[in-house]
Amino acid sequence: MDKPQTEITFYSGIHTIGGVIFEVRYGNDRVLMEMGAAYDPKKDVFDGEVEPRAKNWLADKLRLGSLPEIDGLFRAADLAGYEGVVPVEESPLNTAVFITHLHLDHMAHIGTVAPQIPVYMHRNAQVIERALETVGEGVDTLVREYQDLKPDELVRVGEIAVMPVLCHDESYFDFAFLVTTPDGVIYWTGDLVLHGENHEQAFKQLDLLSNYEVDLLICDATSFMNDVLSWSNQSLNPQAILPSREVPQGLLSEADYYAWNYEKIAEAPGLCVFNFYQREMDDARRLIDWAERLGRKCCFEPDAAYMVHQFFGISPFVYYPDSQRFGPGAPAWVEELRRNSRELSLEEIRANPGAYLLQNSYRHIMELFSLPGGLYLHMGGMPLGSFDPAFAKMLLLLEKAGFEFASFSAKNYFAHAYPSQVKYFVDTINPHVLVPCHSYNPERLLPKDGRQLIPELGRTYILKDHQINEKNLEA
Repeated sequence: MDKPQTEITFYSGIHTIGGVIFEVRYGNDRVLMEMGAAYDPKKDVFDGEVEPRAKNWLADKLRLGSLPEIDGLFRAADLAGYEGVVPVEESPLNTAVFITHLHLDHMAHIGTVAPQIPVYMHRNAQVIERALETVGEGVDTLVREYQDLKPDELVRVGEIAVMPVLCHDESYFDFAFLVTTPDGVIYWTGDLVLHGENHEQAFKQLDLLSNYEVDLLICDATSFMNDVLSWSNQSLNPQAILPSREVPQGLLSEADYYAWNYEKIAEAPGLCVFNFYQREMDDARRLIDWAERLGRKCCFEPDAAYMVHQFFGISPFVYYPDSQRFGPGAPAWVEELRRNSRELSLEEIRANPGAYLLQNSYRHIMELFSLPGGLYLHMGGMPLGSFDPAFAKMLLLLEKAGFEFASFSAKNYFAHAYPSQVKYFVDTINPHVLVPCHSYNPERLLPKDGRQLIPELGRTYILKDHQINEKNLEA
């Protein structure tokens, strides 16, 4: 019998922001990295107007191409007659799935994975996802358990070893993954953030990797898009990017971003409303702390308040929008929230608007017409930006409701690592093969000495003698 070889297949996420899914296989052992979906509201069929079919929800994702065809990952019952994909019951593969963090572009499809396949996430991420599912905001999912992902605690899947490398230790925790097989070393960065408040933790990856000869580095290259390169590097020429671990001169760090948001709240004389990404429990903590520092009460909508209660074990302030009232027979989570929160009324807020920092998600934006106007602080909530058709509608509604829109959109800040920082990261590791991904322009991230590979989706590559070659080119 021939000796197995390490095979790598990329299913999505090379030329998109997010949505990275790839597998590493050795014989019948396989690990899948991520199960995310790239965010594109123009292509999202299930936008709230079109309802998914109950018995065909998974197969329909395959039919639409929003979920990649991956053998041995889905139950036969969920494929619902969809041809061309081997169900888990007929697959010899020993599979495990690993999730770096809880952003939807990294884990939106975890609910499609057959329950008998282990899915590894940090315990905090599990708590948040369970709370989201309870309030109806989680991913479409089968009944399943999750496996705990712990920093530096090796997970073995047959002949494959996965080391979770901690990059950010708040909220759901962020990881990178060091994958080793009998043939070599593969590293996946997940979202690469090197100017965050946890940047020293992120840079520790380089200390770890100095002990390894990295054969394949799969690297986040989000910031190599036209606009970020043009104002961070004054050039679209990738050869002009000089490696540096520092935040480039004139650009801002994550700490600067949060300082700007805090100042906007501090300067607001009246009611301040915020729209944030409810998965970010570290942002929820910041908002609560900021409100206390400024003599305000931080008040959440019911579903976010329930998540805050579950995650922090505290009793938050809650405001029930008119579009989300619960009468007799309310869901159990609402009753639990009522027992463990302090409800604020519309009358209380109207009487002293400057005393409150109030959440308002886009789906409840009409509630603003009952409020006295003020500042509307957009902090990463939906809709994300002008590429979403809903964004212009949001701005129109805010104007009509008497709210000033504020969002940190200056041309000197980006949430992922800046191009020069990414280049420093890549050059320091100096892998034999570099796969840039999670990017509209992955080809712009160049290796120092090794080879750049922009893989073809669905094509299988072989790791051998520190190089990556297409499987059908192997002797």
